[in-house]
Amino acid sequence: MGTRPAKPNVYKYRQSHVYLADLIKWYKVEGLSMRSLAKRLNVSPALLSLITKGKRPLTEENVDIWAAVLKWNAQEISWLKQLLLLENSPVEQKCKALDNLSRFNAYKDNSSEEVLTFKYLKKWWNVAIREISALPDFQEDEYWIQERLLFNVSLVEIRKALKFLNKHKLLAKHGDFRRLDCQGDIYKLSLSTFHNQLLSKAVESIYKVASEQRYILGHTMGIDVAKFPEAKKILDEALEKISLLKHDEDRPSDVYHFSFLGFPLTLKKDKI
Repeated sequence: MGTRPAKPNVYKYRQSHVYLADLIKWYKVEGLSMRSLAKRLNVSPALLSLITKGKRPLTEENVDIWAAVLKWNAQEISWLKQLLLLENSPVEQKCKALDNLSRFNAYKDNSSEEVLTFKYLKKWWNVAIREISALPDFQEDEYWIQERLLFNVSLVEIRKALKFLNKHKLLAKHGDFRRLDCQGDIYKLSLSTFHNQLLSKAVESIYKVASEQRYILGHTMGIDVAKFPEAKKILDEALEKISLLKHDEDRPSDVYHFSFLGFPLTLKKDKI
């Protein structure tokens, strides 16, 4: 006789429909068909199937109504609702949902790298201070760092950043910078948050930095969307060449952020 499969652990999932699909498979092994389960949940088998395939959204109302049948406790309900916000909300609400998820011990246990990367990219000065720590004149002092940063950051935030960076050994004094990584939608959200902050700083730099110390250039033109991957490749190659400059520099004097932008200003007629 085979080992009885464990009930899917909701805290290991990042997509609600994938969790629901696995949960229904588990119930099927336990002897409860999708048709029978759908009847208990008061929905049609067709709708339940569409939800498990991600073709129809799972809603907070579904979670509240189905909780008793699927035996979700209060913490599991809260987790699922945060996942729904993460999946279906504007960026600001997604960030808040991810913040809430990161407070669950189960999330920390299963997604330590995701949590670290998100918290690191959540505040642009974490990245800046990490890079500043490699400068030869670096002083691990909030007043020194505040004066060194071009854009205003409070002393309280700098102290928090130093504590965070030291805790995770992300400053230069701890050795070579280790790569931070995570995958999928969490990584996209982390990067979106970071780039949004840095783009606003790029605008500020127009008024704060002399023209010979900055380079902001753009070109607007019509292009076939099929050629966009080629344009991205050119930008990738340019950024790679710039990143190699760091390897030739033993004593950097400042920290720069380089961005290359490429985004549409028009919509296809069928989307208007």
